[in-house]
Amino acid sequence: MNTQVTPPSAWLDLRGAQEFATDDVQMRELIATFEASLSQEMTTIQAALAANDSLKVEHSLHALKGFMSLFAAPVLAQSVIDLYQNSRNQPLVATKTTFESIQPHLEALLVEVRAWSSRL
Repeated sequence: MNTQVTPPSAWLDLRGAQEFATDDVQMRELIATFEASLSQEMTTIQAALAANDSLKVEHSLHALKGFMSLFAAPVLAQSVIDLYQNSRNQPLVATKTTFESIQPHLEALLVEVRAWSSRL
């Protein structure tokens, strides 16, 4: 499988996904699913924060948390995991502040995922 080479990137880390993908086709499918989920959940979180809907924010963070360890650098994955865990016990404004601080990194990850996918 030629996906064993980790692409040069700041946030994309495919080592976790490589444990699940048995071949290039499966890796492309995993990446496509992650790309769609990351894009959708970021949009949902932004809208939920604007609407002060903490439950929707929590649900989207939960969805992201599940994928992050497979596709993101450990520091970013842990940031999302921590944000999800804290979102259940803190005011929405605190969750919003933290999300906004990591949002540029999530957006950069999405760009890296799309760049990786376009090379296939």
